[in-house]
Amino acid sequence: MRRRYRAGWVFTMCGAPIQDATVTVEDSQIVSIEETGIWHDAIDLSQWAIMPALINAHTHLEFSNLKHPLGTQGMTFPQWITEVIRYRQGFGENLAIEKAQAIRSGLKQCAELGVGVVGEIATLPLIEAAYDRPDVQVVSLLEMLGLDRDREQERLVQAREHAIYPWSNENVTPGLSPHAPYSAGMGMIQQCVQLSRKHQLPLAMHLAESLEELELLEQGTGPFRGMLENMGLFQERDFPGGRKPADYIKLLAPAYRAMVVHGNYLAEPDIALLRQYKETMSVCYCPRTHAYFHHDRHPLETLLADGIRVVLGTDSRASSPDLDIWAEVQHVRQTFPDIPDEQLLPMVTRDAAIALGVEDSFGTIDAGQKAMVSAFHIGADCSDVLAAMLGGRPRLWNLGVGLTQLDLATA
Repeated sequence: MRRRYRAGWVFTMCGAPIQDATVTVEDSQIVSIEETGIWHDAIDLSQWAIMPALINAHTHLEFSNLKHPLGTQGMTFPQWITEVIRYRQGFGENLAIEKAQAIRSGLKQCAELGVGVVGEIATLPLIEAAYDRPDVQVVSLLEMLGLDRDREQERLVQAREHAIYPWSNENVTPGLSPHAPYSAGMGMIQQCVQLSRKHQLPLAMHLAESLEELELLEQGTGPFRGMLENMGLFQERDFPGGRKPADYIKLLAPAYRAMVVHGNYLAEPDIALLRQYKETMSVCYCPRTHAYFHHDRHPLETLLADGIRVVLGTDSRASSPDLDIWAEVQHVRQTFPDIPDEQLLPMVTRDAAIALGVEDSFGTIDAGQKAMVSAFHIGADCSDVLAAMLGGRPRLWNLGVGLTQLDLATA
């Protein structure tokens, strides 16, 4: 069925915003966007601004039932990792049930917050039914942990299976996530990169996230070493010292798409490499998680000035108060007031879609794209539409199935 919507403003992310535009949709896909023309059958959205459905590029949905972040502010990052491990172990025999409930809850929260795509760090066992949420696209990036040499091959088999798994849920596509330098060996990372190239899968890795991580890489010492020793996982050959995030960026660079998650402590040599590979590499900044750990100022401005693709994520409710990606945008706006407002939108739309490899369906409002949008009520005669959006709250709409009066209600 063909439907038309006449919107006050359309932020296509393909060019300048269009005022008083008509969006035509058929079979859940966008057919056209017209700058002029009055259609008597068009649904009146003259007091609304629409943009592509928001994208949360990085989250861990298994923590979505937490009411508060784990640990306490001021703890070291390895201490927080220990809290995460303890939380996971607490599921016991109810692991599958508890995790499925958390994932379902997380996807519901995302949809209610205007999010149409999530980059999900998925952990085994995978519960396929938990992701049955047609209005939210899930890029399922399988978390790969592999310092235990005895289990490395087993985990790589799991990665290969995940890469080609025939999901019954049409809203799920695969990806891989070699977790971090302190939890995935270089051999495993290389294998994941090869799978990414072979199957054209997005890849994400936590990197340059904390000072403790840098100490482990550069010197083979510090709190992370102590944590790994306590777990019986520390081997001198894995952490000989003298390494930098740049060494891992080089490993990731050949991937189909590679996303450096957090990147809180990227230095100039690391950024120079990212600049070299900026067509296929991105950095995902998680602003409120960054603030929770009191990290040094994020190199966001330098990354953007160098033309490096930066996207945003909520991380998880283990380190952030909620899954509100628009609150992350607002946090960036407050923390980095010199960044123009118009530079914020691609971080949660077009650029995030590219980072996750879903740009053929999401991230822009254009012919052939999915008819999923985030909508903002701006009222009549709004003098600064973008400011109104950045101060407002988004709604996730599927234009392909039509809108009801409840959808259009502003209460």
